[in-house]
Amino acid sequence: MITPAQENERMLARILGIGEEEAADRLARTVAITAGEGEAAAFGQELAAQLERTITIAGPGDACDLEVTIHAAPTHEAEHRISVALHGDRVIIGIGPTIRGDAPPSPLHGVQRVIAACYAASVVLSRLIDGIAPTETPDPFVVCFDALGANPEVLSTPVRLADTVLAGAGAVGNGFLRAARHLDISGMLTVVDPKVVGGGNPNRCLYFNPDDVGAPKAERLCRNAAADFPRLTLTPETVTFSELVKRTGTVRRVIIGTDSRQARRSIQNDLPFEVLDASTTGVAEVIVHSHRQPNHDACLSCIYRFIPDERARQQAIAEGLGIALDVVLAGDLIDANVAANIAARHPGLNASALIGMAFDSLYKQLCAQQALLTAAGEQVLAPFAFVSNLAGALLALELARVEAGARFADGRNYLFTSPWSPPGARMRRTHSRVPDCSFCSKPETNIALRTVWPETALPV
Repeated sequence: MITPAQENERMLARILGIGEEEAADRLARTVAITAGEGEAAAFGQELAAQLERTITIAGPGDACDLEVTIHAAPTHEAEHRISVALHGDRVIIGIGPTIRGDAPPSPLHGVQRVIAACYAASVVLSRLIDGIAPTETPDPFVVCFDALGANPEVLSTPVRLADTVLAGAGAVGNGFLRAARHLDISGMLTVVDPKVVGGGNPNRCLYFNPDDVGAPKAERLCRNAAADFPRLTLTPETVTFSELVKRTGTVRRVIIGTDSRQARRSIQNDLPFEVLDASTTGVAEVIVHSHRQPNHDACLSCIYRFIPDERARQQAIAEGLGIALDVVLAGDLIDANVAANIAARHPGLNASALIGMAFDSLYKQLCAQQALLTAAGEQVLAPFAFVSNLAGALLALELARVEAGARFADGRNYLFTSPWSPPGARMRRTHSRVPDCSFCSKPETNIALRTVWPETALPV
């Protein structure tokens, strides 16, 4: 079974074009975090959470490769240093101790803290591992909250959830809840995911630990996160979003953290009234998208159009597992008959243990064990923890913006950012419809929407 460390090693090996053994050596780095009191200490704890599943966090007095100081003087011997200054509207991250100053840290909202800590984690890794960042890291690296629309007025707006579903209990879903716990949130949230926790998932899912491996993702996420949400009821459903909609009829709001383009298009076809979505492209990009009916701009199928790489990935999975492509295309999960066929082609696999697994999860596991290797292996690599958690935090921010009225006031439905570069004011824009979209370009789509949501759907 693939481990969290192997997930990280495979991703770094792919980024740098090196072997996994060398990648493991480069990830064997230790970081010390030295923080002052109050907000500085809280930021240090969040930064440690974003880093500790990728590299090692040093204890007091331990040797380290890099020390991060947050409104505090250095206390460790270290080859590299990074300093962090916390201001009310921004966080400044600099190489060396030069920006510490004597001013006390300004309080941050919890969502701001998570977002800035994710960006700070990218600065730490880019300082420690040459070539990991796709672009040169600026110095200082400034996280300006206004550029993201993450101001205190938006983040303090009460969020009351009803008829709301979180689709996907993996890395982005974990990150969403870890950030959303800082909102004034109450009501009911249904969490759907048909998959189980994989051996590598704890490398980036901060609500999961090794004891959760093999258990249903939705159940474990709801159980492990419940203590952080005293006024929000989390209800797990070990089904797909489509299966839930077949049972309930409609879903008014869906918050999406699934891990495939195909799954997002499927969710759009189930006609939710309001969509909030976040995704990652490896370690390089984070995308956030939202819309509600009537929607004149891009839908999920516009954002996540079918691309040839999807079929290449599905073909690689089918070939690697020794099954027909049609079987992979027919569904995400392995049933008893398919499990028996796969086990017959891969001695050492237990057919009963495969039932209910996702095809791509098994494929990743076998790739990690070098039981099979194909050129499309890159398609199923998992990002580092801070990348997924940044996507989840920006998704929580999008929910706050919707509740505060900021999202639909400005009409900008699309955010594109890199975790390796400071956020800028031009990241948010309006993404228009795609003329040949498989969903919203069809006349029957508006008929269906008008039937399901008669008070708001676009006219035929």
